[in-house]
Amino acid sequence: MSRQVSDYLSEINDHIFLPGLQREFVWNPRQIEELFDSLIRDYPIGAITEWRVRAANISDYNSYNFLRMYVADDYRPPDPVLAEYDLYNQEVEDKEPEILIIDGQQRLNSLYIGVEGGITVYNGGRGKPSDELQYWEGQRLCVDLFGHPEYDRDDTAGDYEFEFKSTGKFGGTDETGYTITGDTRHLWMPVGELWNGGDEGSSGNSTVLEGRSLSEVVDEYVDTAELRADNETRYQLRSISMAVARDITSNVLQDDLETDSTNKDRSEIPEIFTRLNMEGSDPKPYQLLLSKLMSYWPYAEEENERINPREVIQDWIDEFKQKFPEYEQEIDRKLFLRYTAYLVGTDLLRSNLSSIDEERMDEMRERWLYNEPVVAGRRFEWFRTSLEKAFQTVIESGVRSSVMNTMPIFALLGVFYYQNPDAEVSDANRESVFQFVARALLLNKYYQVLTYGKCRNWMRYLREWEPDPNEPIVFPGDELFESENISPSAEDIRRVVANARYESSPGEPVFTDTDVTAVLGLIEESYTQSTSTSIGDYSVDHIYPKSRKESVSESIGETVDLNRIGNLQLLPHEMNEEIKSDQWPHDWLDDLGNAEAERIQRINQYPDIEPTPEDAQAFIQAREEQITDYLIDKYVK
Repeated sequence: MSRQVSDYLSEINDHIFLPGLQREFVWNPRQIEELFDSLIRDYPIGAITEWRVRAANISDYNSYNFLRMYVADDYRPPDPVLAEYDLYNQEVEDKEPEILIIDGQQRLNSLYIGVEGGITVYNGGRGKPSDELQYWEGQRLCVDLFGHPEYDRDDTAGDYEFEFKSTGKFGGTDETGYTITGDTRHLWMPVGELWNGGDEGSSGNSTVLEGRSLSEVVDEYVDTAELRADNETRYQLRSISMAVARDITSNVLQDDLETDSTNKDRSEIPEIFTRLNMEGSDPKPYQLLLSKLMSYWPYAEEENERINPREVIQDWIDEFKQKFPEYEQEIDRKLFLRYTAYLVGTDLLRSNLSSIDEERMDEMRERWLYNEPVVAGRRFEWFRTSLEKAFQTVIESGVRSSVMNTMPIFALLGVFYYQNPDAEVSDANRESVFQFVARALLLNKYYQVLTYGKCRNWMRYLREWEPDPNEPIVFPGDELFESENISPSAEDIRRVVANARYESSPGEPVFTDTDVTAVLGLIEESYTQSTSTSIGDYSVDHIYPKSRKESVSESIGETVDLNRIGNLQLLPHEMNEEIKSDQWPHDWLDDLGNAEAERIQRINQYPDIEPTPEDAQAFIQAREEQITDYLIDKYVK
């Protein structure tokens, strides 16, 4: 059985949709381009599997539309972009599906985007805000009409070329039409122009351009191209363009796709879907788990507890991104699904998915619905609140995504709060978590502590851990390391201290480098002087101010690196900004008085060297040695 590409395109989002158990569209622009290139070259692209549903049971299915206008970047776009482009598939509201695609979604949706739709991408580069419209551009899939494998002469053509080109929408410049690169001419035409005249959103009555209409479209593009060419060359280019257009219509739009069909009962569809997708390497484990949740949960007998996991998770993502913008790029479906798996003692491994049976699915569902510690009657409350406490603890500790973007740690902390309803986001927990993260960062470079595997082991420990009923509940960071028999060597610490550097600018978070976080954070007394103070109340301060770099170098007669760890300390924000500022260390310490000055020097591991400009090099080197000895004595066993 086969069906033409054009038949699919004309029925998508009219009669043909996606079942809720399907993962989201995940292909990137390059994969879409390569699919079209494969089709025009007559390469096989695999079969499509259809599920022909019965209208009488349509209320049982969570059905979704294919994406036409797609946000192809992970960055959260501004509202004007979201008004035209979708991040995720939208649920079907006003139509009754006849066919649901259970295999081949990525290919069909790529064809739909390439012919009928388009994408938008972020072009701001590093450090530019993703919520500003000027840093986004709309693109359509284009074909080079001057490219054909059989016309490779006189620098007039090369090979088939498909590329997404900016249409000038939002912040981009129009890249369609005629361009020249060196001696090579290109004429970029949206592929959709060969589909019913290029009408946007024409699904349901679209047709492939043929005959004279095809010739008219091609001639118009060639005739309006601003190329300097004689009549013979222009004629040749028109011939090349017509050949490319014919190949697209015959080899792409009218290509026959191998199609399988099933009308199995919905109870068998999840297993069919799993077997089809587990055989390949493309789907991610978290995507397959979400598909399992979508397969089981929407069909609960209790109407008031019907769950659409895809929608619920998306609501959580939107909520958490708004609450915790520091980690906006790291908050995604994988996080919530890993957290879900951790709560039942497993993880997102392909080898684990086959063992997640109906009983385990029910257990996951109960974890989501459990809400006893919080307001009664609010579904999902304790599941969401526990993970929220994890984010609050990390952020209020002063750790930012620039140094700790390993999201399994958040899932791990979520398990801690979920298993211990009485635990609070307290100073003790902030301190314990910070020390845990700092220690993990110290060890990670050489021992790969911040890995999925290590977090799995720690997750299992937390599920069995029982706090002392007579003591406040505090995150057992030390116990977690002891459970894995993990500790640094003296050489590990020497290497980290020797290589720790800090580059900062106004407005950046407390820590911007992993080694600096580990070293300063593990000098225990540098900030833990008050039970009401967290690491987030401190700044990284240059003992010898960076503004004095030239003066320091002149005093010594050589360049001094003031970003080394030996010149860095933690100071409360207020003390750093209002008292110390850019003063020489010996000057501002004298102003503090003997007792306070001695305390600052003691808790920050000052060496027995006067911090004067001429002694800066010796001071920094001696302090690094002293910090190294301190950490070795405290952590090497």
